[in-house]
Amino acid sequence: MEDESLIAAFNRIGHRLRRTALRLTGSRDDTDDALQEAFFRLWRHRHAITSHEQAEKMLSAAVRNAGIDTLRERARMQPTTEAAEPAAREDEERADMADTLAHVTRLIEGALTEQQRRVLYLRDRDGWDIGDIAERYGISEANVRMILSRARRTVRDLYRKQQL
Repeated sequence: MEDESLIAAFNRIGHRLRRTALRLTGSRDDTDDALQEAFFRLWRHRHAITSHEQAEKMLSAAVRNAGIDTLRERARMQPTTEAAEPAAREDEERADMADTLAHVTRLIEGALTEQQRRVLYLRDRDGWDIGDIAERYGISEANVRMILSRARRTVRDLYRKQQL
């Protein structure tokens, strides 16, 4: 294929290539760079192109790849302070979670009966089975479930009321 054929194919589908690159990069400057890079990539291999259809397909692929490379380069060049932000956010979330846990613990200690606290702690904190709790306190499993339900509802209602 002659050199002019690659240029003709580029000119023929250039508007479509430009839209593809712009959609990928989001920037006119990066679009122009991606188009230029794609053309030069193919120019080096122009002797291997045998038809106009092949030239158009290769140009489309080269523009897409150049646009993706531009995005990757842009992401790589982002300041490293952004990488530290997730860690800071995680620390903040942990602190918020610790505050919430302390608040819920105060609600449990202040609002529940001794029996409700013991049953709730054994089940939710220590992971005991309902049957084991019932056996320990000499009550039925249904009674343990009722105690848990009422204790959880009390804590949930108080927590929601204080959040409003």
